[in-house]
Amino acid sequence: MILGLGDIVPKVLHRRIGWDIRHHFMAEKLIDRFNLVFPRDRELIRQLAVVYVLEGRTKPPEAEATGQRAA
Repeated sequence: MILGLGDIVPKVLHRRIGWDIRHHFMAEKLIDRFNLVFPRDRELIRQLAVVYVLEGRTKPPEAEATGQRAA
């Protein structure tokens, strides 16, 4: 899914809360990977994007999404 820059977090709040392009692209990947529905899951998408970017991830984890356990 392709989101507008202000779809998850309004543009006027980007600087205030630290939302940048990394969060935006992570949000798009999360929607696609976990089949989330926008705008219903907007807050979940925002929270996951923030956590994953803070952890330094560049994509959603595959094993968590498919329910596989690490060996």
